[in-house]
Amino acid sequence: MTHSVIRRLLPVAAASLVLLSACSGGGSDGSEAKAGATPSATQTAPPVDPEQVACKLLTASDRSELAGSAVDDVVAASGADGSSQCRWQAASALIQVTTLPAKEWAKSLPDVVKQLESSTDVSSAADKKDLATAKKLLAGAATFTDDQACDAFTTLAELGGDDEGTRTTVTSIPITETESGISGQTCSGGELTSVLYSVPGLEQTDAVNKTVSTILDRAQKRLAEKG
Repeated sequence: MTHSVIRRLLPVAAASLVLLSACSGGGSDGSEAKAGATPSATQTAPPVDPEQVACKLLTASDRSELAGSAVDDVVAASGADGSSQCRWQAASALIQVTTLPAKEWAKSLPDVVKQLESSTDVSSAADKKDLATAKKLLAGAATFTDDQACDAFTTLAELGGDDEGTRTTVTSIPITETESGISGQTCSGGELTSVLYSVPGLEQTDAVNKTVSTILDRAQKRLAEKG
């Protein structure tokens, strides 16, 4: 069973935590900045801390593998409370990794379901049924343990059409009106980790999905080693 509304739930929840405003904010003329643009000086991202956990999860080789060229400049990012987030940018590329306890991520899910319920493009009986199932599953999300949150991640991914027992999802998400990115999320060991990247002309393909999944797996293994 693959319905678009459930396919959107996990990446939308991840995007709400990685806070893309710092890389897609409005320019001085009111237009949206491109994904690779320097964050606006008026934004309030915290100082760059290249020593934080998230910045240790992707190597230079990982980033080059994703973007097809070097992306090594660490820039300010503003992740959700309780998360560690690192962002690298080049002239026309962006890579961002965020990690946080799965139970903290789960707290955002009921609000994401509400957003999807009110969306004008959610009208089919199948979508409404799947959202009702998700709402029931997430009724106690505010008090989930980290393990329960990862179990919910897997159940939602399965509802969206992923393989049984999956711990990783990869989805295309909009960044600006003209730019899109590929967002991958994985949940294991009680930690939710998300990798987002954008380069010009990026399209989601099986090869892209495989690369993102591989990079996520490496990042999660490094996170477990640090724990």
